[in-house]
Amino acid sequence: MPTALTGAMACEVIKLRSLRSTWITALIAVAFGLALSIMDVAHTANAWPHMTTADRAQFDPVGDSLSGFAFAVLAFGVLGVLGISSEYTTGLIRSTLTATPRRALSYTAKTLVIGGFALLLGELTAFTSFFIGQAVLAKKHLDVGLGTPGVLRAVSCAGLYLFVVTVVGYGLGAVIRHTAGAIAALFALVYLGYGAAKAVEGWSSLPSKLMLSNAADTLGQLHPHPLHPERTPSLSFALFDLALYLALALTCEAWRFTRDAS
Repeated sequence: MPTALTGAMACEVIKLRSLRSTWITALIAVAFGLALSIMDVAHTANAWPHMTTADRAQFDPVGDSLSGFAFAVLAFGVLGVLGISSEYTTGLIRSTLTATPRRALSYTAKTLVIGGFALLLGELTAFTSFFIGQAVLAKKHLDVGLGTPGVLRAVSCAGLYLFVVTVVGYGLGAVIRHTAGAIAALFALVYLGYGAAKAVEGWSSLPSKLMLSNAADTLGQLHPHPLHPERTPSLSFALFDLALYLALALTCEAWRFTRDAS
């Protein structure tokens, strides 16, 4: 079984590496996240002498360094969608299952390769964004180090969040099996769901706390968002939130992939 899994994973690595869309999407994800984060911290550093006390109280050296992830996360999700939907669109899935007829083995190999690549890319992007952001903030002596309490956790969890969104996109691609449809569903989940959750806050704040974007605000910052504490989940709840999305995505894609891969 380990030998068969290793061989199946090697095939998935070759496919992932040969897909031009994978590298283009990965490049967009990293470049977009870094560019927006750098612009945000540069603006903060330049405006710091003129900022009010209230604005300075909301400043988060880690959160500002990772602020570009609010938009780059879509690129990571698309990376997950393309990791599986492109095979159904092109018909390559038939070749995959011919080479690896055991669907559970094929699913495991594909998930490990895509998930591993997303985790590595997410953490690399998070730490790169953090270090560049701190270099900019250091000019105004606003920077923090990885040894500061909560910093390593925040940066690591930001990369973990990008990994989870990639796996969610992968799950949507496996279930829907249509690239455009899966990307639309991903966009609705990550962005449009926020408005729907906010609309029912009068009855319950739970939907807001379950949103991926709000979990990211908790995990990728040193301090909770001061303007919306009622909809910001605790650290433990945010981690549970990511685990819940990850488990649901893996379960749905496993069921769909192994049930009918034609």
